[in-house]
Amino acid sequence: MAILASRATRPVRWRRHLRAACFWLALALGAAAVAKEIAGPLFYLLALPPLALALRDYKVAMGARDGGRLAERISDKLSAALGPEYLVLTEYAPRDGTAVVPLIVVGPSGISTIEPLGETATFGCYNDGWHRVEAQGLHHLPYSPSRRARDNAARVRSDISGGGHLRVRVDPLVLIERGTGADCASSTVPVVCGIDALAARLLARAPRSEASARMVQAVADALTHPMAVAV
Repeated sequence: MAILASRATRPVRWRRHLRAACFWLALALGAAAVAKEIAGPLFYLLALPPLALALRDYKVAMGARDGGRLAERISDKLSAALGPEYLVLTEYAPRDGTAVVPLIVVGPSGISTIEPLGETATFGCYNDGWHRVEAQGLHHLPYSPSRRARDNAARVRSDISGGGHLRVRVDPLVLIERGTGADCASSTVPVVCGIDALAARLLARAPRSEASARMVQAVADALTHPMAVAV
């Protein structure tokens, strides 16, 4: 069974934030022009709030763009390694309207959410507190990849349950794509280094009784709707 999700229908989410940044920048420039021609220098302060919003949305757009590229790169390699029986979704938007889930894998061995780390670095984890090992010492990450993977699994499970598949299990995983993991044993979710190792882990898991071809298709339909799905 081969399940194909049309990439052409997947929105490029970072461009939404970029358009918002352009809107706020135009508003800031317009306020500055009005201050110059009609008001006075003090009115240049009116341009500061939209300028701050433009910078914020631009930063978010660049982060979303990099995250999307990372997810697509991993998806291409992981799909090739897993074969046609597996579907790899990128940047899934949960129905709760919060941040996207970078990667979801649906296949005979079950459903997994993947939280990727794309930097070429050494990462460590202690009780779900993550850090990057650098020459100057430890640089603590502003978020916990393992907690995020676990939360994403819960959100995906909730969406699938909403489609009537109440007993479907979703496993969270952290993928260190290019770097290495140092002392990640205390992570509350499994940590895998390398796409090949992740593919081997997924393929080695015994097919689950609920992961029949029909179930995999039903879950894929529930997650990709209203995306175009072909079998």
